[in-house]
Amino acid sequence: MLTLVVDTLGEQLKKYLQSIESLENEKTEITGAIKETFDEAKREGIDIKALRRLLKMRKMDRHAIEEQETTLYNYMQALGMR
Repeated sequence: MLTLVVDTLGEQLKKYLQSIESLENEKTEITGAIKETFDEAKREGIDIKALRRLLKMRKMDRHAIEEQETTLYNYMQALGMR
């Protein structure tokens, strides 16, 4: 009985490990593709910092963006930058 449990556990572990390893390989490929896309945008004259900020902002709701922009504006005013 114990041998069956150990064998079953071993098979489950192998399945999960193979799945995770496969996903990690895909992640590496996707990360490379994203880097290539940023490199292409940079070659085309796109400001990468601005592009990254836009990507981050697109994940936010409008209220959060407005709140962040207001806070930034207020801080800039307090520092005499506006």
